[in-house]
Amino acid sequence: MNLSRLLKYWAFKVFAPDKLLRQKYASFKELLHHDKKSLELITDLEDLLHMRTPVDWARVERLVRGLNWSVASLLRSLASMRPGAYEELERRGLSLESYLINAVSLPEGDCSPPFILTLKEAAGEPELAGGKAQALSRVLRETGLPGPRGFVITTKAFHLFLAHNNLRHRLDELLAEVCLDDWERLEEVSREMMGMVQEGEVPGVLRENIDQHLAGLKGPSGPVSFSLRSSAVSEDGDFSFAGQYTSLLRVAQEDVPGAYKEVLASKYAPRAVAYRVRSGLADQETPMAVLVMEMIEARTSGVIYTRDREAGGELNEFLAVYAVPGLGLRLVDGSAAPEIHYFTREELPRLLKSISGHTCSLELPEKDCLSPETAHLLAAWGKRLEELSHCPQDIEWCQDNLGRCYLLQTRPLVSDFPPPRPEIRTPPPSDSLLLLEGGVSANPGVATGPVYVISSEAELGKVPHGSVLVSPTLSPALAGIIRRLRAVVAEGGSRACHFASVAREFGVPVLAAAFEARKRLQSGQIVTVDASHGRVYQGEALGFQEEEPPPLPAPESPYAIRLQTIMERVSPLHLLDPASPEFSPENCTSMHDLVRFAHEKGMAEMFSLVSRSGRGLSRAQQLATDLPLTLYVLGLEGGVAPEAAEKKTLDPEFITSPLMRACWQGLTHPEVYWRQGLVYLDWEEVDRVSAGIMSLKSMGLASYAVVARDYLHLVLRFGYHFAVLDALGGDNPEANYIAFRFKGGGGSYENRLLRVEFIKTILEWAGFIVKTRGDLLDARFDRHPAAQVLARLTLLGILHGKTQLLDMALADEAQVQELVQAFKANFGQYLDSEACGQAPEI
Repeated sequence: MNLSRLLKYWAFKVFAPDKLLRQKYASFKELLHHDKKSLELITDLEDLLHMRTPVDWARVERLVRGLNWSVASLLRSLASMRPGAYEELERRGLSLESYLINAVSLPEGDCSPPFILTLKEAAGEPELAGGKAQALSRVLRETGLPGPRGFVITTKAFHLFLAHNNLRHRLDELLAEVCLDDWERLEEVSREMMGMVQEGEVPGVLRENIDQHLAGLKGPSGPVSFSLRSSAVSEDGDFSFAGQYTSLLRVAQEDVPGAYKEVLASKYAPRAVAYRVRSGLADQETPMAVLVMEMIEARTSGVIYTRDREAGGELNEFLAVYAVPGLGLRLVDGSAAPEIHYFTREELPRLLKSISGHTCSLELPEKDCLSPETAHLLAAWGKRLEELSHCPQDIEWCQDNLGRCYLLQTRPLVSDFPPPRPEIRTPPPSDSLLLLEGGVSANPGVATGPVYVISSEAELGKVPHGSVLVSPTLSPALAGIIRRLRAVVAEGGSRACHFASVAREFGVPVLAAAFEARKRLQSGQIVTVDASHGRVYQGEALGFQEEEPPPLPAPESPYAIRLQTIMERVSPLHLLDPASPEFSPENCTSMHDLVRFAHEKGMAEMFSLVSRSGRGLSRAQQLATDLPLTLYVLGLEGGVAPEAAEKKTLDPEFITSPLMRACWQGLTHPEVYWRQGLVYLDWEEVDRVSAGIMSLKSMGLASYAVVARDYLHLVLRFGYHFAVLDALGGDNPEANYIAFRFKGGGGSYENRLLRVEFIKTILEWAGFIVKTRGDLLDARFDRHPAAQVLARLTLLGILHGKTQLLDMALADEAQVQELVQAFKANFGQYLDSEACGQAPEI
């Protein structure tokens, strides 16, 4: 405890009570400000939990740190009202703050060596080498299959790079702004993050390490070029990140440091950020390693799917070898149609059939990209790697000009087995117009929606939610907006491209190689895409059973697990009864508890501002009323008639504040019915749910008003919900306002939302600007003459009286609308500013 603060407090209390009152009232207003901000932050975090909004973990960290600061400020404001009285509460606050900081903060990146691993060493170091390099190293070591020579620039080097350039803090600031529903903003944020990385300096010690290992990869006849491939932690594991990061080919030795930065920067490309966020991973959980390998000048490249199906054909399950001439980039980016060889999945695969691609133009005797012998060799590789990994594999390979094959990558295959859903249950009716037929099922399924045609990736930010996207290719960039898409129809691409892998993860039907799709389908046209059978129908074709893809991030994702842990110390409210012995700092086990306790005690401190002798302004007085609530009034600066200052109870007629009189006129309106006693609720059920709430007449549930000549602060509480009204109504219309906040209730969450919807509709009709988040409603009425402020205070009084227990009675939206119309018809006259131009009579 601060001794000087305590001595100052007692000096004011004894010698300057009026000054102490002003100081306490200032602290009280600060407390109200921080109380409001704390509840808003709690609601923001609750929205992330319940709505499962896909945001970066940096947003959660920002909100939690903001909540810690706001609650700490709230507790300081309370402590300054009576120094020394709330030390235990402050200790509880520090304890919860420490817990939340530990829970929300991710480990700092390790910047110590090793910064380089050989490809052989990478097999045993997944956290240093990343998913791609570790998997390749392991299979090369265990199988002896040929692969390029290379090394790995580790994740520790990535952390060193960020620390050397002081980037972590600014990256987190930008990631906290990421909103996947605002693609243009995501692109802006990504450009800044990528620019920061690209402009960074490769630390000297890391550059020396890289140069030393590059020298060891030089060919016997001079320098060779290199390929640099991403190998982030989590890549090619439970989350494929297929095509989301950059790979660079034919990089000269002197350009490797710059290329390294390009690969690191691709971690913050829009599509990579969107994919990671939707997968529920934090930026710190996916540090980037980079695989550096000697460049193989490929005659032919491709992939092997060790378990595949033939789109629209007779073959249902087989091993497939995909091939294109030259480098494999055109295959995986969806811009080339490959040659495909279908094999059995036997221990010694047998060729079933082959189809030619549209791009093979090599002058080979076989007139194909691959000879039968090479195709069989690759099929055998695929079967061997599947057996080694105990699951189907997606394998990347290349063949040099001498005919030698090399293994470049292997990862678990994101498969659409068992048979795709939804399936056609009955044949489409004869009147379903077939708009397009053919193509390749890159991911099977059925979806209906409006067509949106694009010509390039630059238009992705404009794609609306719920679209059937029609695109020239299946670019990996489509992954960035995948949650906006019902289906994709592309003129290019194949099952082997990167986006097809992502679509299988997210359950989005994709039809590839659908030639002339952009000619036959028009933007705005409603279509049904049957990607399982390569057809697109006009309108909402019957005979299909459509199924929504699962929401992401998944409940078991790292993001969701961490957020749930945090919210256990943020959101629950355990302190229900202010008069209970359990209502104590020791029982504050959440931030919500701290806010509730501080708010209640702040009100209690305001009620004891003046000594029993009556020095200073009038003491808080109980209002004499037949309403089933206990209301205390503290008069400040002309809010209560001076002749009533010494009375124990205050008759409403002695309230001189026009604002309080206007609101009271609404609360006591003849058409507002207040039942007496404990008849509002099914109390047996309330006891079961809430562990007991005392009578509405109890002191522990008292409502209160701080009233002045042109100011009103009114809090109405009924155990389960509260309403806070803060208003200024003076001579300056530009300064006048009404702020109204409403939260909680005894009904179910759905019923509370219906009541909030009713209140929101009425207030918007009355000219308020209203915002809601869950069952929290905030409304403002700003910059109006005092007469209009008074009229709306009366309307608010009526509205609160009419909605006392509405959350227990509302059943559906139709009932809400009926009540809205009745309210408008009965009380529309209170929007007439002349009706309340003077202080109302009570």
